Amino acid sequence: MQQSRHASSHVSGTGSSGSAAASRPWSAQVRRGVDLQSLYALVYLVVANLIAGVLNLPSVAAALGIARQPGLGDLLGDLVMLVFLFGTRGQDLLGRGSNPVQYKAQTNPGPAVLIGAILLIMLASSIETGFTWVVNQGSQALGLVYHSTTSQIAAGQHGFLSPLDTAILVPVVEEFLLRGVVMGRLKPYGRTFAIITSSFIFACLHGDITQSLFTFLLGLVLGVIAMEYSILWSMALHIFNNLVLADAMMWLTQTVPARTGMMINQGMTLLGLVGGLVVLWLIRGQLADRLRANRSRPGTYKGWISLGLAVLVVLAVVNAAQRFSLA
Repeated sequence: MQQSRHASSHVSGTGSSGSAAASRPWSAQVRRGVDLQSLYALVYLVVANLIAGVLNLPSVAAALGIARQPGLGDLLGDLVMLVFLFGTRGQDLLGRGSNPVQYKAQTNPGPAVLIGAILLIMLASSIETGFTWVVNQGSQALGLVYHSTTSQIAAGQHGFLSPLDTAILVPVVEEFLLRGVVMGRLKPYGRTFAIITSSFIFACLHGDITQSLFTFLLGLVLGVIAMEYSILWSMALHIFNNLVLADAMMWLTQTVPARTGMMINQGMTLLGLVGGLVVLWLIRGQLADRLRANRSRPGTYKGWISLGLAVLVVLAVVNAAQRFSLA
């Protein structure tokens, strides 16, 4: 990582608006930036739910043939959200303006970096598996049933459009939103700060206590890759996770006998746990150096005391609570 840069046109600005921004305390400038990106993510979430509601209307679903083709509604909804992103943040996503998305990198990640990233993603999945077990055990002790997003996705994977949407289109849209727009606009406050904050917003958007933990950890890995190399590489890793580590493994374990499927899942969990920890051990020195090199200015993390971020957290907690029902 290069040394973090704090100056940016949308932070310092020009003219009267820029002077007003510059006169604010640094933490207030950061808070405003976090507010803007949190509220943008919130607007995205509201629009996505409205589009889903419209597509699920009987008349609309019948006219578009959604009822006859499983997964078509989700696919159309995500295509609309892709248009929404380019319509509202086109300058960023087209690589123009003051917050251009990085498509080209001076260097590409080698095989060792990509394999290490995949093992870290598998480690995040292993942590999610363990946390899910804890949540299930706690729920049973309280007389509750926990309905995870992962199990709902597995039940809804029919035909070829559902995997096409969840494995290809969803990663592209999410990378444009989180590692493109949100992280890009938070980058002037510090590279590490931008990665962590965009990952936290990514987690809040999922609204599931176990999957939010995984998406936060996934966001950290993808954020580093997008920051160091290019958003195209973070997209590729996100697609690999959804297509291979999630959908393909789900299909494989459902195809073989139950005992074999359980052994495969346990083997992948163990591989992710051991492999990911080995990667962290090997890069510990490099990671510490980069964290020091990209340390944010004092007061930066006070920007997390943000109304927009608080609204996202409250919505995430409400959505997470709805995953539980009485046994």
